[in-house]
Amino acid sequence: MTVVELAECFGPVEAELTALEAALGKELRSNSPALQNLVQHISAYAGKRLRPALVFLSARVVGRAPTAEHMKLAAIVELIHTATLVHDDILDDASVRRRVKTVNAMYGNQVPVLLGDFIYAHAFAMSVELPTPEASRVLARVTKICCRGEIEQIFERFDFSMGEDAYLRVIEAKTAELYSASAELGAIYSDATPEQVAALSRFGRSIGIAFQVIDDCLDLIGDEAVVGKSLGTDLEGGKLTLPLIRLSQLLDEKERGELEKLVTEDGVEDRRTKLSERFDLGSALDYSFGRADDFIREATTELDVFEPSPAREALKSVAEFVLIRKR
Repeated sequence: MTVVELAECFGPVEAELTALEAALGKELRSNSPALQNLVQHISAYAGKRLRPALVFLSARVVGRAPTAEHMKLAAIVELIHTATLVHDDILDDASVRRRVKTVNAMYGNQVPVLLGDFIYAHAFAMSVELPTPEASRVLARVTKICCRGEIEQIFERFDFSMGEDAYLRVIEAKTAELYSASAELGAIYSDATPEQVAALSRFGRSIGIAFQVIDDCLDLIGDEAVVGKSLGTDLEGGKLTLPLIRLSQLLDEKERGELEKLVTEDGVEDRRTKLSERFDLGSALDYSFGRADDFIREATTELDVFEPSPAREALKSVAEFVLIRKR
């Protein structure tokens, strides 16, 4: 599946995703020239819209047409995702996002901290406008768990004793939780059964974990011109991602010491290139892609509780895309 085909797998909710673009522009419109300029700039951050698609497809797969409430939910989860991108660029000292300069590269760190906070606040203000409090409860949980995951990752930097279980715990919190919530909310606001809500929540969580594993592989071997953002930032920041964890496990004691020195030593130029030149990453990457495939298989199994439909096939296609994406 190619990136172009991803749009095709959104077919059952194409109209809703098109309408979402106008809704997002309206939500963040501001009378403040400074804020409006920032909002216009980060509109270039628009990516695959996977999380809003999960909201809409989760409604469809339980047999309900998306409503105005789903449109608001889709906008909310996308705004929360955007806020996390703005903040992540600060944490990673990234200079490029979706082929444009990051806000921190343009203005330093103060502006993006406040911009991310503004977007978060606006998303939560939208959630309390919904007729029931479920969305606010779920989104509060997501934000708390996501922040916990980011904090844990920071404190585990440069720690080569970190194992796969600890890594998975971090990415489940910082990335997969919002995927899970997107599918969960789409189901809840469609009056899905508890079994259906739980299945879609697990589906979202599994594809979110797989998405982050693939992202971490791309950080080491991806092409910035294709991926469209700064790469090697995890390596520069000492974040022990799955391919690095697996590589460390495959090395002998001497080689492991060389790897740790390469990752932890200050002043190393083009660390990513040096890593690829010194070590054979093939087996570690193959293992990591295999683990992502495991989670995609788990995700698609969750869809067995639903009757065959275009929405169910679309969700399977989304899962397949996550596994083979290049950006």
